[in-house]
Amino acid sequence: MPVVYSKLDASPLPFLHLLEVLKHLDRTGWKRWLDRPESVAAHMYRLEFLVMFAPTGVDKERCRWIAFCHDIAESFTGDIPTYAPVSKAEKYKLEEFGIRYIESLLQLVDPKLSANIRAAWEEYENGNTPEATPEGRWVREMDKFECMIQAHEYEQSTYGEQNLEEFQGQTKYIHSQEGKDMLELLQQERQAHFQKRSQRTPVIFVKGTSGVATKTQCDFLCKGFDFQYISLRDVLREKAADQTYLHAKFVRDCLEEDVNVPTQLAIILLELKINEGRKEGKSWSLVEGFPESMEQILEFQKKVQKSNYVLFLSCSLAETPRHSLGGGSDESDVVNHLKGGEGYFKEICGDGSVEEVYALAKKAVEDFIQQAETEK
Repeated sequence: MPVVYSKLDASPLPFLHLLEVLKHLDRTGWKRWLDRPESVAAHMYRLEFLVMFAPTGVDKERCRWIAFCHDIAESFTGDIPTYAPVSKAEKYKLEEFGIRYIESLLQLVDPKLSANIRAAWEEYENGNTPEATPEGRWVREMDKFECMIQAHEYEQSTYGEQNLEEFQGQTKYIHSQEGKDMLELLQQERQAHFQKRSQRTPVIFVKGTSGVATKTQCDFLCKGFDFQYISLRDVLREKAADQTYLHAKFVRDCLEEDVNVPTQLAIILLELKINEGRKEGKSWSLVEGFPESMEQILEFQKKVQKSNYVLFLSCSLAETPRHSLGGGSDESDVVNHLKGGEGYFKEICGDGSVEEVYALAKKAVEDFIQQAETEK
């Protein structure tokens, strides 16, 4: 009597449901430091792009397929960290059964696909053996490097409070010249990050409710205290006009089409401008109208520094806080977040004359300077 399988058995749905596990499966090795680490799928996604920077002579498409499949068995086994009391042989056995399960799920649907998945997984597993293919060896090397990138990004996201030096020990697995070149840049970036965390960059964000002339007060303060004035919008215009700047056309297009420049790029340019002022003897910077969104302030705190002074000019006749153009975050959320730093937030009344408001602003800035001196 012939076996009759259901339509579901002969469909890819069970296999696709299995892959869903990877979208929510934590990379458990990070849990000693973080409550919400990346997922296995997130790691695999970036690795797919990373391996595409393979050396000449290495099949990039093959590398991408290996990266795509290298952790697929964890949909069956879960993520087994290196410190788990599981031998390499036992780990391999468990993951190989994961591949068998995938083969079983796909046997009626696409057995060729399952065979290709197994071949890619095995090529990765053999990536550190004498029999390794150039593609398997490269993907294995980049798997380690991706981990080092992620470790540094976690150091940034914890505002330098976590030092994940342990993961930088994976440098011993970086053998190719291409890998070493990227590693050198990452190490320089990481060194600069911890150097920034060890010193304070005096920055005052100047914000206000609608109807308050923040630019006027910034002009007075910069003249009175010899501060550098920065407007992110001005910085973007400057870069858009700079033909030597790599992203000039992109920034120009964003400004012309009224599209927000990516937050990551905006923060890089803002930090460069702050540093330019310091080199010119402007130890303090006033940044007007920034941040416009939660995304902007969180990126600044992560990449530049966590604690920043804030001068907020309020107006009794101001309209209800508006939605920001910088990512859809409500302006009140940004202000409430900025208020979190004790002693770093000063709110003054902007209802009076220019001179009256400046007197209040001047006193607030003097308090900031005094606080900065006591914290040295």
